[in-house]
Amino acid sequence: MARPTLLGVLLAVFLGPLPLPAAPLFKDAQLAVDLLSEPKALEPGRPFTVALRFRPEPGWHIYWKNPGDSGLPPSIVWKLPEGYTAGPLQFPQPEKILAPPLVSYGYETETLLLAEITPPAGKPIPPKIQIAANLDWLVCKEICLPGKASLDLAVPSQPKENVDLQGLFDEIRREIPVQNPAITVQAKPHNGLLEFTVNQAPDTGSLSFFPAEGDYVDEFQPAKTTVQSGRTTLRTPLKKDAKLPGVITGILVAEKPWDTSGHRALEISIPCQSLSPSIPQLPLTFLFAFLGGLILNVMPCVFPVLSLKALHLVQLSGESRGAARSEGFAYTAGVLLSLLALAALLVVLRASGQALGWGFQLQSPPVVWLLLALLFALSLNLLGFFEFNVLLGNLSGKGPRQGWTGSFASGLLAVAVASPCTAPFMGVALAAAFALPAVGTLAVFTALALGFSLPILLLSFFPALLSFLPKPGAWMNSLKKILALPMLLAVGWLAWVLFRISGSAAFLSVLLGGSALAVGLFLYGRSQRTFPPRAALRFGGLALVLIAAAGPALVLKTASTDLVARHPDRLAWSEEEVTRQLAAGRTVFIDFTAAWCLTCQVNERVVLSQPEIQAAFRGKNVAFLVADWTRRDAAITAALQKYGREGVPTYVILRPDGSAPVLLPEILTPNIILEALRR
Repeated sequence: MARPTLLGVLLAVFLGPLPLPAAPLFKDAQLAVDLLSEPKALEPGRPFTVALRFRPEPGWHIYWKNPGDSGLPPSIVWKLPEGYTAGPLQFPQPEKILAPPLVSYGYETETLLLAEITPPAGKPIPPKIQIAANLDWLVCKEICLPGKASLDLAVPSQPKENVDLQGLFDEIRREIPVQNPAITVQAKPHNGLLEFTVNQAPDTGSLSFFPAEGDYVDEFQPAKTTVQSGRTTLRTPLKKDAKLPGVITGILVAEKPWDTSGHRALEISIPCQSLSPSIPQLPLTFLFAFLGGLILNVMPCVFPVLSLKALHLVQLSGESRGAARSEGFAYTAGVLLSLLALAALLVVLRASGQALGWGFQLQSPPVVWLLLALLFALSLNLLGFFEFNVLLGNLSGKGPRQGWTGSFASGLLAVAVASPCTAPFMGVALAAAFALPAVGTLAVFTALALGFSLPILLLSFFPALLSFLPKPGAWMNSLKKILALPMLLAVGWLAWVLFRISGSAAFLSVLLGGSALAVGLFLYGRSQRTFPPRAALRFGGLALVLIAAAGPALVLKTASTDLVARHPDRLAWSEEEVTRQLAAGRTVFIDFTAAWCLTCQVNERVVLSQPEIQAAFRGKNVAFLVADWTRRDAAITAALQKYGREGVPTYVILRPDGSAPVLLPEILTPNIILEALRR
């Protein structure tokens, strides 16, 4: 059967549409289309579903939202009662219509396009709701004919039971593409193919890919699906010299369902791993990583370790030049080792199919507890409960072996606390780093480590810069007690993070674990004050410390409750909510945040919660969406990567006109927000 050519499509569009009929049902020689409503009771503020049913005559077809090489998808303008809003058209999975050298994506048999209509909240539903739709489409066979219709429908608020009609809606819902955060998908080009790797998915049989936009897939070459070690790989041929987008969007249609509900179309939006920085861009990536690491020293993320840095600077002021340099190198080595180890672990976990981003370690309750316990122990050390000469110890009487080990450990701890947040320049560098091969990723993190450790390294080479500080002495024992305050504040912050991740169940574990840790370290400290040391006190104290560290780490779990902050003017983020708000004509502000990100919390309290900012959001009808990444969330991870970011804070502004997303800096000010909203 002959297929329409691109010329035929253009002629059909420019010659004009058929006459506009006005009836509840439209029918001509090419197709029939009518407007249906799902037979369910209507409630105020709760969306109900309507459908446009297309029934092409044999040989004719309409188009998917991405029509392919030629064609136009159906479009609609709704006429609704006051206060009612309509969501975008939802297209079921299409089929590939091949007419060499062209390929189209569309429907040759009966299909339904769904849309959600939302009544206003707090307003009673009348017995019938009158809705109307002005519809445009293109239907093709050997020729293409544009069509128009005006359809109307009286939707009853309490419809009669209709098993056949309800079955029609249920059936088409199984054909609507769905997102599944539990299934991770990666994409990269290789030898003229676009390889999709699907992890943590059931046996779905063969796969096929439908791009949501772009013209890079060669549909006339066979795609191949392979399954190995529980991982499904689809290799889709690419057109010669195809230019891939930065983010691959579309659907993967499976032979067998992806889930127990019967959905066979999986919606994807994933970064293309091959889009690595080119050689000229690599120096810029390294520069951004270096600058991001340097700026990280003054970010709110490092507040918990300011006491360690302050003590370290005082130590350097009293060192010989050689000893100061050794400590500077040791601190840098600690920073470098910990950052590279963290990056390598993240690369391995992502390669195994886990949807993780920067700061993933603080999404784990056991890791948060162990870091909390470490900072609590350091606080007690600073307060004089016990001495641990390898890390902080008695600074007024430090031995020669103690300096470099303490500096190395300080570097490790600084990274452990500061790494979850991102600084200016750092977000772009991280996104580029994870698009590179593993060696390139580690090289970028090396630049990040050098930037983060540079201030201490410079001061260790030029200790004269610290000449304004008094020489180390007994007075530093008093300074240690003062500097325990920011460390205790960090302990409180981590306890709050644990409650956000694990819920109220974490309270007893934190209380018992913290008490056991304090008692154990107190006993260990008492053993240090007796000569000879009392073994019972020392080993009893150490045993309590081990129990305190291991106990909560083994029992703390991630809570299943919703962690999004409940503000009356904010909404929980989801891709569906973004689409719904944009379809309603609202600008969308997305706050990618996490409880363990101190920079996020500072921005929230200093900027986002200010009355003038909240008034600006209301005045410009901005939908404020919160994407809470405190716990692991594959959908939020994918969204961050879609916007070219790997961590939080990330702030994105989307406008309903379809213009490019606007990404705001990691550090916000009221003027930055207001200026972005005025554009």
